[in-house]
Amino acid sequence: MKKATLGALIAGAIIGLGISYVAAVLVDVTGKPNFCASCHTMKPMVESFHESVHGGNNPQGFAVHHCTDCHLPKNSLIGYLIAKGISGTKDALSQFGIISRVDFKENFWEMKHYVYDSACLQCHHMVKEPEKAFGMSEESRYAHEQYWKEKNAGKDISCVSCHNDHTMVNFAHPNLLERLNEGE
Repeated sequence: MKKATLGALIAGAIIGLGISYVAAVLVDVTGKPNFCASCHTMKPMVESFHESVHGGNNPQGFAVHHCTDCHLPKNSLIGYLIAKGISGTKDALSQFGIISRVDFKENFWEMKHYVYDSACLQCHHMVKEPEKAFGMSEESRYAHEQYWKEKNAGKDISCVSCHNDHTMVNFAHPNLLERLNEGE
């Protein structure tokens, strides 16, 4: 192999690694609550998130670190990146008034379109097989077995059909509707 070809391959590999690193950092940074809160429209969501169980208000102090941990699908890396690109583009275009903004109050109960089961199951994978889940109460086990029966039968059901701030105090975004009303 000629020196020029080898040099070009090495340079290409270094440039490719550099681009990959920058892309990974951008994907990481643009999914964090502080980045999301940099837009005025997302501040109520981020503030309420920090008061929630998933935001760290729990006995263990454990928090989900990225908004995208819940609000983007986790079926595949490609699907995740495509959804992130589409979602981020829509958010940016609406922020600059190019397209209309999402009315979060009007769409509050449409959360199944904004929270993905695949995201929930990244952390709560034990509910895929509730009969094998260690430490799950009988009531919870039964409820999750019913969920999977409904889901497998083609019913339009999602994790947030049951798990939401209306049914579980302090779950993900406590007092979000009140915060959205204050922002008017």
